[in-house]
Amino acid sequence: MSVLLQQLLVGTLVAGCVLFSAWRLMTVRLRLRTLALLGALPGLERAAWLAQLRERTLARQLSACGGCAQAAAGHPMKSPAVSGATPGAASPNQTLGEPRR
Repeated sequence: MSVLLQQLLVGTLVAGCVLFSAWRLMTVRLRLRTLALLGALPGLERAAWLAQLRERTLARQLSACGGCAQAAAGHPMKSPAVSGATPGAASPNQTLGEPRR
């Protein structure tokens, strides 16, 4: 593989990682503004993937904090008695207190 092709491949990977990291660190409002700017570009105003990404971003804005499984569905956080969980059941996030191996 030539050196030029290797540099092009590495540059593409780094640029993709930068874009992904920037997207993940953006606030929802900034993501929506970015999607609006992308939608204004010729050829992208009818892109199906852009519309789906905008819908998912809007759904994330309407959800709760995103810390529970129900937040993805847009439901507010519920108490265990209301959500149908067994009272007194251990949370799946709790460890047994065993040392790490």
